Amino acid sequence: MFTDGHPYYTQQLAYTVWNNLNQKVNKIYAVKNAIEETIQTHDLDYERLWNTFNKTDKKTIIGLSQGNHLPFSQTVLNKNNSVATSTIFSSLKRLMQNGYVIKTNKGYEVDDPFFNSWTIKRREL
Repeated sequence: MFTDGHPYYTQQLAYTVWNNLNQKVNKIYAVKNAIEETIQTHDLDYERLWNTFNKTDKKTIIGLSQGNHLPFSQTVLNKNNSVATSTIFSSLKRLMQNGYVIKTNKGYEVDDPFFNSWTIKRREL
């Protein structure tokens, strides 16, 4: 599930889906459209947030958004131009303290699924 059951993000998604269905949006695409609409609504907020991160934090978030839940793996380190494990750990610690990243059973992930999708989308541009 897109929100992994997180109450706040599930509520945001459900609200937008409900509005779209009331506007007679195709039911098949209601959730997908709601996700895209929510990301677009918060685009400027996410851009401002992104600009507050240093280079290492940006690389860490990009790695996590690409599904690398264990950013200490050699694959991730190579993708990030061999960033030292201690540097990635410091970045994760900082991002966790500020509430942007959470630790799960799988490893680490970006807390806000909409911001996570925004990050992926921005990397495609």
